[in-house]
Amino acid sequence: MYAEPERGRYKSRRTHDCGDTVRLPEPVGITLHTEKLRDYA
Repeated sequence: MYAEPERGRYKSRRTHDCGDTVRLPEPVGITLHTEKLRDYA
């Protein structure tokens, strides 16, 4: 997941494993449950 865009680039990047629960901060403000993504790996 890329975050903190600045001048056309992202300042940070985080990786998560399939199956992790990932919270996206505001303004998106949702929680992704990635367990189902294992079907596509």
